[in-house]
Amino acid sequence: MKYFLSIFTLLIASVVFSQNIHEDSSANYVANWGKGEKKIFYIIHNTESYESNALKSEFSFSYEAHTNILDSTKNNYTVEWTFHLPDKIKKARPGLADSLPVYEGMKMIFKTSQTGEFIELINWQEVRDSYAKMMEISLPQKMDSAAKVAVEQSKALFNSKEMVESALIKEIQMFYRPYGQLFTTNAVSVTTQLPNPFGGEPLPAQETYKVTEINPQLNYFTLVIKQDIDKVGTQKFFEGFLKKTKMDSDKAIVEAKNIMNTFEIKDYSEYKFISSIGWPKRIRYARTLTNGKTTKKDSYIIEMKE
Repeated sequence: MKYFLSIFTLLIASVVFSQNIHEDSSANYVANWGKGEKKIFYIIHNTESYESNALKSEFSFSYEAHTNILDSTKNNYTVEWTFHLPDKIKKARPGLADSLPVYEGMKMIFKTSQTGEFIELINWQEVRDSYAKMMEISLPQKMDSAAKVAVEQSKALFNSKEMVESALIKEIQMFYRPYGQLFTTNAVSVTTQLPNPFGGEPLPAQETYKVTEINPQLNYFTLVIKQDIDKVGTQKFFEGFLKKTKMDSDKAIVEAKNIMNTFEIKDYSEYKFISSIGWPKRIRYARTLTNGKTTKKDSYIIEMKE
């Protein structure tokens, strides 16, 4: 990603594991895959909603990502992910797979750089169509004209590769986020942006990344990435937004300050990475959004199956 330290692709392509760990202070998060190589990752997606610190709703869903390196060249990899429901879930609920085409058989074919950085989703139309099909299955067969228009508008939102890549392949974006980068045991902070939950321009944020553990004997290191909203910059954003609604300038400043007293977005990502094979053993991600008395948590665990 553009917010991380850059490294030279050709240099990384030739290093061996002894060079991936540098004097117990830095580590390269790079691919080391071969054509035809396959891995299975178990994914748990959990969402929680709180009101005044009391749990109001919770939902957890599990599925698998079967990964396959379709091709490997000196410049890039072609990778395929296929989502599947775990066998125990399919046996317990035989008809579930038919209603979840995204999570049973959807393929995502994409390219990465030679060091593993995500480049582009190749079959973005197929991915879009799978999500559209799943949405249609969940809707009642008889819909009024307004509902039909709403469905078509929803489909139109994802009528470009960029929109599909940004919204419909979160697991892949999360998985490949650190690839191709050099990280150290010294925390590094950079200015970045977070999606605006109210729509419109992204919100300013601060991102910090750090290697918290390097274990050459057991052949792994742990990377932690934290992302917090920039409260000063976000307050200015809300001030400008409120002024556009023709609110008095002084009142807009006070109101923006009140919003920021209870508004917060925090991301936490943790990667346990096996350097010699170029795959993560485990990924943990959590986003916490607080607005007034309402808090929503969205989290993922991605773990390699033995």
